[in-house]
Amino acid sequence: MEDEEKGAASLKMLAEKALQTPINPNHMRYCPSMDLLALTTTDDQIHVFRTKGQRVFGVSRKVSAGKIVKLAWKPDGQSLAIAFQSSIYIASAHTGKVIYDKDAGIPSKTPICYIGWATNLTATPHVQTAISKFEDSMTLDAFIASTKETNDSQYLPDLPTELAFIDVVSTLPKLSTLPFGGSRGDVFSSRLSLDTLFQRMPTGSADSADILIVGLEDGTIQLSMSEYFSIGTFRLGNGSSDLTGSKTLLHCSYPLFTTYALLVSASTGDVEDLRVVPFDLRLISSAGRHLSLLASKVTELHNLLRYLQQAHEHISSEIKATQDLPSKFMRNIDETLQKNSDTTWVQAAYHLVVAGHCHPEVKEWLVDELGERGHKRWDKAVTTGYESIRRLVHENLLPALDRLSVHISRLRGLSRYQNSALSLGLSTSELDDIIDTMDSLQLLSHHLMRCTISESRQFGAFSTWLRHEIEKQATEPTSATAQELAQKDIAFDYASILEYIQGAMTESRMPRYSGNPMDSKPRWDLEAEGGLLFELCTNQMQEEENVLSPPKQLPGLNVLIHHLQRQFTSLFDHISETQRRNVHFGIPIYLGAGNSDCTDMIMVPEVCATEPWIKIFRISLSVEKGVSSSKGVQCARIPTPAGAVRDVKFVDDEILLLAFVGQGGKSQIDAHSLNIPTDKLPLDSSRLLNIHYRPRDLSSSSLLYHAQQPIGEEGSAEPHSIDLRNPKEVAARTIHRFPADEAWAPRRLEVNGRKGRRILCVLAEDNLHYRQYAIDSLVERDGRPVAPK
Repeated sequence: MEDEEKGAASLKMLAEKALQTPINPNHMRYCPSMDLLALTTTDDQIHVFRTKGQRVFGVSRKVSAGKIVKLAWKPDGQSLAIAFQSSIYIASAHTGKVIYDKDAGIPSKTPICYIGWATNLTATPHVQTAISKFEDSMTLDAFIASTKETNDSQYLPDLPTELAFIDVVSTLPKLSTLPFGGSRGDVFSSRLSLDTLFQRMPTGSADSADILIVGLEDGTIQLSMSEYFSIGTFRLGNGSSDLTGSKTLLHCSYPLFTTYALLVSASTGDVEDLRVVPFDLRLISSAGRHLSLLASKVTELHNLLRYLQQAHEHISSEIKATQDLPSKFMRNIDETLQKNSDTTWVQAAYHLVVAGHCHPEVKEWLVDELGERGHKRWDKAVTTGYESIRRLVHENLLPALDRLSVHISRLRGLSRYQNSALSLGLSTSELDDIIDTMDSLQLLSHHLMRCTISESRQFGAFSTWLRHEIEKQATEPTSATAQELAQKDIAFDYASILEYIQGAMTESRMPRYSGNPMDSKPRWDLEAEGGLLFELCTNQMQEEENVLSPPKQLPGLNVLIHHLQRQFTSLFDHISETQRRNVHFGIPIYLGAGNSDCTDMIMVPEVCATEPWIKIFRISLSVEKGVSSSKGVQCARIPTPAGAVRDVKFVDDEILLLAFVGQGGKSQIDAHSLNIPTDKLPLDSSRLLNIHYRPRDLSSSSLLYHAQQPIGEEGSAEPHSIDLRNPKEVAARTIHRFPADEAWAPRRLEVNGRKGRRILCVLAEDNLHYRQYAIDSLVERDGRPVAPK
């Protein structure tokens, strides 16, 4: 036995890292596309490390979010979903910034218990071409990679459909970043995070759909696509009374199937009953490629609305900044003039420009109170504010509205000219109303920019004149300086100065266009008016040019943006309602009692197996026209020696890894509870076992899982049953053994299943250390690999 242990197999260790704070063993997730490991510590801190142990970033959270429940990487590896008890964060994998907070998306206050991602492929010529390249050796990574690399010349494209999927938005200039600050954070203030939010639709992305599954403690699940596109909320108990109060533990799917499987548990005292609940997303097959396009557009529309709201917040803030300091200066002189001369600053300034006569109070205020220093502050505040408003409207607001118009125009085309309008839930009338509101927003934005430029020009003339008057009033009338200043009067634009004094100095038109941020109620009745919102705004703009004060019912940017948001909410609700009709839950399948803390599951074309204690279940599902039905459940049990199986993990659809701790480990399981003799295999160390669990004969009516021929055993190619009580069987299937002299035992496994770059992360029993191993770089013994491939 000692000779066997000396020559035992082992994996090449890539790195080992120790943390000061214990790691939560339930929160370890590998990024599917990059060598990144996300984990959390017991103090609810989120960290992302590279394979070598370098910390890449951490994700900050709000205290009100509660404790961390689950982590899940998006299938493309571009973002990390973090589930708290009361909210969900979507963080960028490049910056670590939270690009989406789904706190508002949780309709109930029920705590979250699960979150996971899945990828589905739509039935397109790209997919069919990729399928033809594979037979029985199809894997998820190879299939998706082949789909993206498929040459367009290998199939005859549908020209109208392909033209509809041309990404016109990618030809538009990128949106400019917004200034830091604001009530919605700084997600739009970074170039990297902005590009992540508004990244172009990758080639071939219409051939797949990413589904986000969120499970709540009360037995409900939420389904969504592309972070924001919500499909709906479903209560598991509605389909069966056995599922009332069940919690979602795991889910599995296969990219070619629209059928998913949920592993749920219902606690009865100290016993947890496990069930598998199949459900069908027929919306993927009914909408096809248009579903991915719709989800992408809905997500980008949502982000553009947030961008518009934050841009408006900055515009309102800048408008307020241009008026605060001048108002403070003018209030002081107004109080003095009304007390002594029964006049106002506007009247006195107009009189000074036209007649050249300066009231004594105005002179004293110009020289002693305002002075050169006060004028510089006034000039800087107003000039900077006008320039910031012009830049926000020209570089942020109008380009965002242009992008909105392109997206809505594309959805309107789908609603009018595509057969998928009914399956997508698009309404042409709703989209026409949205276009009407966006036209009104563009009209108001252009008027705001014209007003800003006009008032900025007027203020420039006024500021130059005011500086001249300060210098003039501060000098003696008979001095040479006064005579030089008098000769400069000819250079002033008196028309602009008087226009500014009468209008923008005390009553700027910019707040009328921007609107009061606290007031978002529309002041119009389109049914009573009998017209369009754009026509109403156009008429009000024309009336404004003819009278001094505009009509009160003129809507501002804030009212129109809130109105647009309500229209989009109605549009999204109709889309989600249509998609919810295509979600069907099947009959739950009872598995028995089990330990939910040590489970994993996978869905493969022939076999679906999962359950701890080395029990492998095969659940047969028949899928016809997108609807699944259960054909039966079979179970196989692999005998184990005395000890404890700490964790199980599927590497792919053929290999299952077991983290086994023998009787000499820190924790052990009573051998008698397994009804296995303890004298057959006295293991005293921790080891990893590699099991090929797929049966040779899939058509067999009985479920007897066979192992492939063990390493080092030649001759008969007939399969045989797995019995881990046999020391030779254990030695043949051990791919790594942790030395018995180390106080190190495995607690949890996490596998990155990318072929050719499969990495195993093993968390130690103390929750402070973890090690990473290269599964595909097995140490050879006697010139042959030690684990069956």
